[in-house]
Amino acid sequence: MSGVFDEDPADALAQGKGLMGGGLTTMLQEATVVVKAPVGTTLESIPEPRLPAGEGELSAQEKETLEACKAGMNNLHNAFWIAGKSLETMASGNLHRNEGYGNFAEFVWANWEISESQVYRLMDEWRIGEELNQLGHRPRESQIRQLTDIKRSAGDRAAVAVYDAVARSGERVTAKLLEQVARQLPPLTEELSPAQIGSMVRSVLTPPPASSGADEAQPGQGGRSGSDSAGVHTITSLGQDEDSPIGELGDTHGDSGVSSAVSADMERLQETLALVRQAAKGLSRPAVRRALEESPAAAVALLDAIATDLNKIGRAVAGRRPD
Repeated sequence: MSGVFDEDPADALAQGKGLMGGGLTTMLQEATVVVKAPVGTTLESIPEPRLPAGEGELSAQEKETLEACKAGMNNLHNAFWIAGKSLETMASGNLHRNEGYGNFAEFVWANWEISESQVYRLMDEWRIGEELNQLGHRPRESQIRQLTDIKRSAGDRAAVAVYDAVARSGERVTAKLLEQVARQLPPLTEELSPAQIGSMVRSVLTPPPASSGADEAQPGQGGRSGSDSAGVHTITSLGQDEDSPIGELGDTHGDSGVSSAVSADMERLQETLALVRQAAKGLSRPAVRRALEESPAAAVALLDAIATDLNKIGRAVAGRRPD
C-alpha cells in the first residue's frame, strides 16, 4: 500500500524551485558564503531523542526541539528517515504534552494524518534510511519495509548490507525485488560481515549457470522454475513426468564404464540434490510460521504442494540399493 513516504525523493529535487529554477540545493551549492541548512531539512538539525525535561510547560530548548521535529515531519516527502527520527525524538521526550491531545498517536494523526502503525514503523526504520543515505542511496520507505525481518533477526547493519548489495548489482531497486531477495536469502545473523551478506545477495540475483544447456535464470529470480529445454526438472516438477528416469539407473554398460543414458541419469540426481539443498537453505520454521500468519489458506495450499512433491521424490529414491 503506497503512502506519503513512497514518493520518489528525486522528484522534488528535479523540479527545481526558486533562484532560476535551481531550488535550495543549487542555492547552497553556488553560494559564496556558508549557508546553514534550515532546521528540519537535515538529520543533524533534529535533536537526539531524550527523556522529558519535566512535566509542566516546555522549556525553551524543548520548544526549539519541537519546532525542529515539526519541520522535519513537514519534509517527510523527501526523506522518511528524517521524519522517523523526528517522531522518535518527539515521542521519547513527550514533547507533545502541551499540544492538547490525549496521546502521541492522536497528536501525529491530527497534524500529519499518519497512522499509529506507520508511526512505529518509521521510528523503527529511520536508522537504516540514514545509513543508506550516507552511502549515497535514496531509499523509499516501502523498500525498507521489505527488510523488516532481516533487521529483526540480524540488525540494521545486515539490512543496510542487503539493500546496498542489490543497488550495486545493477538491478533497479524496487520493493518487489527486495522482497524476493529477502525471501530467498538464507537466515542472516549479526555475526555476518557486509561482504559476506553481499556475496549471498549476488548469488541470489545471479545464480550459478545450470549444466546441460539449461535456460539462464532472469536476474532477481534466484533460480529456475518448471523444466528446461534439456529436460532437467526443478524441484517443483520432479515426479510429474511418468517418463522421467530419475532414480532409475540403467544396466547398459560399455567398455568405457557407463553409457550416455546412465550419465544423464546421474546428472539428474546431482541436479536434484543441488535443488533440494537450495530449497532447504531457503526455508525455515519461522518463515513457514510467518507465511501461515499472513495468508493461512494460501500458505497451507503451498505447503501441501511442497509435501506432495517431496513425497514423489521420496518414492523415487526409495528403490532397491546395491548390497
